[in-house]
Amino acid sequence: MDGTPLYREIYEDIRRKIDSGEYSENAPLPAERVLCEMYHVSRSTIRASLEALYKAGYIVKVHGNGNFVKPKMFEQRLTKFHSFASSLKAQHILIKNQILDYDLIEAGADKYLASIEQVKSGRYTRWHKLARLRSAEAFPLMIETTYLPQSRFLSLEPDVLRDGSLYAYLETYYNMEITDAGEVLSPLIPNARERMLLQIPAHVPCMLCERFCHEREHLIAIHRTVVRGDKFKFKAAYYVDEPANP
Repeated sequence: MDGTPLYREIYEDIRRKIDSGEYSENAPLPAERVLCEMYHVSRSTIRASLEALYKAGYIVKVHGNGNFVKPKMFEQRLTKFHSFASSLKAQHILIKNQILDYDLIEAGADKYLASIEQVKSGRYTRWHKLARLRSAEAFPLMIETTYLPQSRFLSLEPDVLRDGSLYAYLETYYNMEITDAGEVLSPLIPNARERMLLQIPAHVPCMLCERFCHEREHLIAIHRTVVRGDKFKFKAAYYVDEPANP
């Protein structure tokens, strides 16, 4: 015996199995009863090991469902206008795009588009609708559906966007200049197709990110993005320029 507590030895063994991929991301760990039998220890020892794994960020606890391997997270800062591709490339993370669908639609023919007040009261009637699965490294991260008015962007070449930035494409070919943008984040329970594309089990939540981009007074781009809640997090920083009222 080297003096290492028994719960710590079990912690190290499970950690090695997570690092090696034997226990894959989002996969459930064996139940406490099973772990007790595997390591021939009491439940209190197993619980101490699991608590250490939780505090170290290796697992997450889902009430009533057990313990799951915590996936690697990617981060997006919200302190300024950003491009998903450029922000992750700055972190030396490889970006891949898969074109899921492309169509030219009437504004009223799409349920989501038709629900947006700026579209109903605006001047654009036909929109490009481009759906892409966006991945970082080997992980699918988000399903991004982009709407662009045809009268501002006459045509799109979806194949060009498989390996490139949409914003860079629009800036190059259409001299697009986004002057302001707004973003809304809200929790979302993904549907079956979204779970399949993102390769996530039913217990993993998602975040819905809606972005509305303007070129001066005109709405020129809408992004509706379903983001994996287990792989991606948004980070904001706020600065106070005057004392808060007590």
